[in-house]
This record gives sequence, C-alpha cells and structure tokens, in this order.
Amino acid sequence: MVGRNRKRPGVSPVSLALSISLGLCVTGLGAYQLYQLDQTQLRNEILYPVTPKTLQAWLVTLDPEDAATASRIAQRLLNMTLSQRRDAVLMMKQPAFFRQLSTDYSRQRGFKAMVLKGVTDALVHAPALSDLWYLAASLRNNLFGFDQQVQRYLDLSFTYGPKEVDLVVARLEMMSLAWSLLNDRSREIVRRDVQIVDQAYPARAGELRQYLLKDGAKLDD
Repeated sequence: MVGRNRKRPGVSPVSLALSISLGLCVTGLGAYQLYQLDQTQLRNEILYPVTPKTLQAWLVTLDPEDAATASRIAQRLLNMTLSQRRDAVLMMKQPAFFRQLSTDYSRQRGFKAMVLKGVTDALVHAPALSDLWYLAASLRNNLFGFDQQVQRYLDLSFTYGPKEVDLVVARLEMMSLAWSLLNDRSREIVRRDVQIVDQAYPARAGELRQYLLKDGAKLDD
C-alpha cells in the first residue's frame, strides 16, 4: 500500500507563471483584434444581416472625401457571404436604392461613384467574383453611359459566371438596351444568356427577346 501514500507532483511556480502569462497574452490578443474589428466597423457588418435598409444606413455614414472609404466598402463586400453579396448586388443595381440615400441628384452620383470605387478595389483582391464585375458594369453605366469599360466589365462577369441565372438575367436587361453598342464577343454572350434564360425562365426569356429584337439584335446567328 505504499503507492497510496505517494505525493502527487505539484505544479512548479515557474510553470504556473508561464501558463498565466500565456493566458494573458491570448486574452490580450483577442481583445486587440476585437478592438480593431470595432475600429473598422466590420463587426456589425459580419454579425448583422444585409438588407437594403442596413446597407443604406451604413453607406450614408461614409465620407466620399475620405481616401479610406473605398477600402472600407471593398472590405465589407469581401466579408459578406455569397448570398449576402448577391443580394447586395441586386439591390444596388436598382436606381431606387441610391435615390433613397439622398434626394439630391449630385449626392446620389457621389454615392454611386463611391461604391463603384469600392467595388473595383474589391476586384483587385478577388477578380473571380462575377457578381462584382456585373455591379461595376451597372454602376459605371448609370454614371457615364454604356462605354467600352462597361462592356469589359460585363464580359468579365460572363467569363467568371457564365451560367449564374441571376447574373444572366441582369446582364441581359442591361445589354438589351445597348445591342448596337456591343462588340462581337458581347453579342455572343447575349445569345448564350438568352439560351440559359430560355431554359430557366421561359416567360422572362420571351420578354427579353422582344427588347433585344426591337433594338436590332440577331439572336439566332
């Protein structure tokens, strides 16, 4: 029975001090990261769902003159889940979204330009996000009209998301207004997109076909 009387080895003061120090370091690092998250205002963006109202409420707090604004918008877009970002893209392509931010037309354009810069900054870090290429095309088209840059953004949206139905329909809605301005590659994108919508949304495809045909599109070449 000698074994019962053996004393269990104790924790040395040095080991105890090291454990406490390590715990304090981990706690301190976590607190610092949380502070940094608060400072960049990304905490709310991660924890709360993205809706038109929450996104609008956040955008109106930003300063278009601040050089860091575009980076903050880019960070928010990149930290969204896939479904949140898709919803945000479909919201922001609507003119009503920016009209609700301000009744002043020049201020509305300021918000659009601010978001466009944030979108293009995000694409520098994640160039394969087809929904953001589409949003860049939509915002630039709204600001400056359909130009070669808009066409390039649409082409890149197709390159990275050729069969994503929400983007297919959105691209067709834009391209149906600018058939005469499209290059051959973009016209081929329209034809392929129409085929996709024919299968997914037959009724919607018929409506889009009518818009395109009125603008002189040749969809069966």
